[in-house]
Amino acid sequence: MKKLVPFLLLLIVTAAMAQDAVIPVTLLNSSKAGPERYLGADSYGWRYTVLDNELRKEKDGRTLKFKALSLGDIYRADLQNPLQIVLFYRKFNTVVLLDNQMNETSRINFSDIPQPVIADAVGLASQNRLWVYDITTQQVGLYDLAKGTFRTLASPFNDGIRYYQNDYNYFYWVDNANSWFAVNLFGKVNSLGKLPEFDQLQIVSPRSVIYSKDGTMYHFDPVAGTNTVITIVEKSFRSFYYAGEILSIFTHSEIIHYKITLLK
Repeated sequence: MKKLVPFLLLLIVTAAMAQDAVIPVTLLNSSKAGPERYLGADSYGWRYTVLDNELRKEKDGRTLKFKALSLGDIYRADLQNPLQIVLFYRKFNTVVLLDNQMNETSRINFSDIPQPVIADAVGLASQNRLWVYDITTQQVGLYDLAKGTFRTLASPFNDGIRYYQNDYNYFYWVDNANSWFAVNLFGKVNSLGKLPEFDQLQIVSPRSVIYSKDGTMYHFDPVAGTNTVITIVEKSFRSFYYAGEILSIFTHSEIIHYKITLLK
């Protein structure tokens, strides 16, 4: 019996630790949602959605719209700089730049540049440049908007790209083996670890990832090796978006906003 007591205490402590291994959230508000695809929000509080291949920018009852009829589906939108929105039309190998009033300021067809590329990933980089991943050479590089030139940065990505994300200084990608990497503006590549299997993903920082799998959301820290459940109520949702400690969940009928503090 004496030997059994410590063992039972260990089980109780272990169970308690397992129960604590979640990230709680606080419901802030919810609103009705339509069929549009939510892209995110900028630092000025504008909300961006896509409906019928039209980009919509909404705030306080005001709506601005942009649509390129000849280019079809908007594959990705980079909203880092509200004064220079980047729309990527992958099917037509083309990027369109918009100002803050949703006016087109530039259009680049990567098939027509001096060193043509077939873009599979595009995002805004610093100093008036774009990150571009060329699927033909499997290399990432920088396109200079002023000069109209493209320069590769790193060796080919042998395992392709399953997911990508970028900021001004880094291009992040997850390959088909779920290995996570980052390349900087000078071409230095860093391995950031191996990610769990996921359905949807958002990179928060080099050591912080939010992802969903089979209707459950998680926070993953590859440095600490922790994988923690995020306790949202919704078990079925179209997508999610995290920014500024606000986690937004998009179902087929609602947008739900939670306050969340990620583990560090």
